[in-house]
Amino acid sequence: MTPPQLSFNGDPTGPAYEGWREQFCRQVMGTDFVPIGDGPVHRTITPAILPRIRLSASFGTPMSFVSMGTNDELVVVMSPNSALSGAMGRRALNVAAGDLTIGDPSIKGARVTQTAYGNFQTALLPRKALLRACPNAEDLIARPIDGLKPIASMFLRYYDLAHAHAAGLGASELDAVSQHLFDLSVLMIGARGDAAEEARTRGLAAARLEALKSDILAQLDSPALSLSDLAAAHRISPRTIQLLFERAGITYSGFVLEQRLLRAERLLRNPAMRTRKIIEIAHLAGFHDVSYFHRAFRRRFGQTPDDVRRLADDPG
Repeated sequence: MTPPQLSFNGDPTGPAYEGWREQFCRQVMGTDFVPIGDGPVHRTITPAILPRIRLSASFGTPMSFVSMGTNDELVVVMSPNSALSGAMGRRALNVAAGDLTIGDPSIKGARVTQTAYGNFQTALLPRKALLRACPNAEDLIARPIDGLKPIASMFLRYYDLAHAHAAGLGASELDAVSQHLFDLSVLMIGARGDAAEEARTRGLAAARLEALKSDILAQLDSPALSLSDLAAAHRISPRTIQLLFERAGITYSGFVLEQRLLRAERLLRNPAMRTRKIIEIAHLAGFHDVSYFHRAFRRRFGQTPDDVRRLADDPG
């Protein structure tokens, strides 16, 4: 069986587009892709299948996405760089770029239009499970959700992490990521009571920790990386960050040190870095006290940085 063509680039008036539109868009996605305006169509689609949740991130020219009415899930819809318009049955839909909304693909003809060139992202959520946690979820269909609210920002960030790394995760990891993303969804939509408390304890904490780790890794080589600045950037207290790491079985400072040591070890083994001095490697890994770097490295790996480099140069 030939796998479906996920993307299209070309003339939307010929048989190639109509074939893609029928075989992939309508039959696989359950959605008709209707071009907006004149000229070629460009649409790149990257799906990610998680347990219970399906993610789809696409990019391209303006497009209307029209439901075939064959899907009973609810969908979170967003675009970081294009306004969205359309209708869910009798409800008009108008969402600013960067905001989110809930769509109902069970409504045949329900339409969301990406009005400008850019991204269009969706997360299909199981309707019954969502309504158990958020009984009012269907009342919020087509209403905008402010993308700048902290919980919405957290959902968007974790969505990007889940979508980017899903292909490399094992079954148990995918299950955990799926649950965390669902928890963030119900908190963003408005879960209350026990459902909200469970989601906060499980999903929000995990998403915050992953976002913190991502920021730390992006700043490892910076002498300005600090607990207080990280806390200010994430709008939480330094103690909250420490507790998030401790509940995961490691301290904040322990995580930073381990990641810097691992980066240094990778750099020392990299043939392209062979001409760089040990002090330069230390700085690139975020160590600005070279004596401390040598002590910590030997304690972690049982070898000096010079030993590791020498063994990498002479594997025999």
